Amino acid sequence: MSDAYFSLIVWTYDTDMDQFKDMLESIDQQDYREFELYILDNNPTNELEVTIKEFFPDIVDKVHYRRLKKKNGGAYAYNVGIHFAEGDHVVFLGQHDRLSGNTLSSLNEKLQSLETEEYIIYSDHDELVGLDRMNPHFKSDFNKELFLQMNYIGEFICISKKLIKQIGEFNEKAKYSYIYEYILRAAFKKKEIAHVPSLLYHKRTTLKGMNKEERKEAEYSCKEHLALALSYLRNTGVVCSGRVDQSLKKWHIDYDDTSFRRFGKDYMFLREENVKLFTRNNVKKLYGYLCQPDVAVVGVRFLGRGFTYDNAGYIFDESGTEYPAFHGQRIFRDTYDGLGSMPRDVSMVDGGCCMIDSKVYRMLHGFDPNLSGRDAMLDFCLRAKARGYRTVVVPRVIARFKERNVESTQSSHERLMEKHGEMIQKGDGFYNKNLPIGVENYILPGTEKQPETKEAE
Repeated sequence: MSDAYFSLIVWTYDTDMDQFKDMLESIDQQDYREFELYILDNNPTNELEVTIKEFFPDIVDKVHYRRLKKKNGGAYAYNVGIHFAEGDHVVFLGQHDRLSGNTLSSLNEKLQSLETEEYIIYSDHDELVGLDRMNPHFKSDFNKELFLQMNYIGEFICISKKLIKQIGEFNEKAKYSYIYEYILRAAFKKKEIAHVPSLLYHKRTTLKGMNKEERKEAEYSCKEHLALALSYLRNTGVVCSGRVDQSLKKWHIDYDDTSFRRFGKDYMFLREENVKLFTRNNVKKLYGYLCQPDVAVVGVRFLGRGFTYDNAGYIFDESGTEYPAFHGQRIFRDTYDGLGSMPRDVSMVDGGCCMIDSKVYRMLHGFDPNLSGRDAMLDFCLRAKARGYRTVVVPRVIARFKERNVESTQSSHERLMEKHGEMIQKGDGFYNKNLPIGVENYILPGTEKQPETKEAE
């Protein structure tokens, strides 16, 4: 594939000129120069037009300014940009945000590695307060269950023109959630949604709290996002409802479990004898998630001694060693980006208590009898993933081992690597490579280790 030509599209309104110039400077500092810039302006004057010509005197033919006569919102502005964009890859960024110097070169490198020409690419980002960068958000590869409850991807994305031709433009009926809806549309059409695990984008934010008007807008935005998530799920036959979280940064999906039948033939509920469950209606709760047509395995959150996590799913490294996610972290403290308490896709759940779709179990001929310990569950989940199925952990279902003795033999691990070595050596896509891997995980490098919790008597 030849090197990409990018069309950068920026919608401007109520623009802060200093921050806008900062954004332009980050574009001018790109080490990859095959791009054009479209400024789509909803401000009352043409001050921005003068500014961009001053910033790009040498490439003025690749910098385009267009006043928008209609104030129909971001989706309308982006659709105008798509119409005029000459690049094969369209990048959308905020008017006050910044790009890293290697953003476009990193996007070009990523798209060269993709096997399809119809895709969306997103990256990690951090937050820009004044001149300070803080709060890095190191993200998972596309995580459908997590995305259905929060827009963890954000608003900086690159879309191929071929994908736009396939699935259409932005939905102009969406006031705040047009990018979220577009990614949902691509996901449910099973298009490629690729991730660059690098801080390529710096989102302008503020440390001050929301005023009454801003909170009202945030609540409307959250409800709009939730309504779209529910709509897409219902269109696939999934019965569900939802509610907005008090944080106004996420929302909760409640999957209908009324079709659950005790000892039903459409699921297998596995629980080891030494596992104790602490929550009610556990099997029904898990079954609600399993009702999604692309979910094969649903697992639970395990507590350790005291009020700590044993695991909320598992992570594997490039050698195939499995590590319990959030192990040792306090259950009453926020985990990294709040992920410990969020239902999300994982590579593997704890086999001590889980639910499996019976038809998937039969299709995969069950667990490999030549594997032991966690290797058996990881093998099953990887085989299910290869067939297009997901594994989901549900943290609101809580269990604990009375005692644990789960070990894999050397021969088991060798067989696991023989079967899945090529996939495993690429790393766990649901865990960002910029975070530390091992028993202590989901802790930002350089941050203080959480204090030990006294073991329960």
